[in-house]
Amino acid sequence: MFPNPKISGWFGVLAGVGLLVEGMLWTVSGWNAGTFADPTAALRFLAESGTILRWAVLSGFLNLVFFVVLIAGLAGRLRTATPTLATATLWFGMIGITAHVLVPMGHWYGVPAFLQAAARDQESAESAWTAFMIVGQQAAGGAGSLFMGLSMLCAGWAIAARRAMPVLLGWLGLIAGVATLLTLFAPDTPLSGVAGAAFMPSLLLAIVFRIWAGLALTRSPQHGDAVSPYLSTAAQ
Repeated sequence: MFPNPKISGWFGVLAGVGLLVEGMLWTVSGWNAGTFADPTAALRFLAESGTILRWAVLSGFLNLVFFVVLIAGLAGRLRTATPTLATATLWFGMIGITAHVLVPMGHWYGVPAFLQAAARDQESAESAWTAFMIVGQQAAGGAGSLFMGLSMLCAGWAIAARRAMPVLLGWLGLIAGVATLLTLFAPDTPLSGVAGAAFMPSLLLAIVFRIWAGLALTRSPQHGDAVSPYLSTAAQ
């Protein structure tokens, strides 16, 4: 169930770097939030930048594969001191990865499929795009981000409570998890502006958390550290 911590640590570093590469490729492609909201603009974008987009989602798939091993390694490191939070970290993470992997896989197969469909019937392809976006990106991506955010939050809580890893890493996980949840639930509420502003910071925090957690796992666990009086009781 639990991998070698050093191996899972290096997989965590790769997961963080992979997420960074994915974000950079999406940026280089010229994509923005409004592009996919307009079916005509979306299909035009696929025709112009579909190749870069496919590289972006391929890197997204790979970083999720690496993230599986990181989550298992984190749960293994935390399970003795905080078994409940370790279990939550593991299974929230696995559920999140399972849901989120539908996004890169959907786009990997979707780009050529929509280009072929648009060549046959532009209007029908545009109609199909709306359903694809709601189910393939918004629903699956939202569910994936929800559970991956909860996983980071639980891991951060466990680390901050018992300090099996650097306590600042724990607070980073807590903040990253909360920021991720904010970007999901604040849109279309009075906090919509905050959600938009939090998206990029939440992504950067997730990258730093993966890399830092991975590096921390490559080191031997510390024993006998002080326990946070604010978090330790609830972390059991």
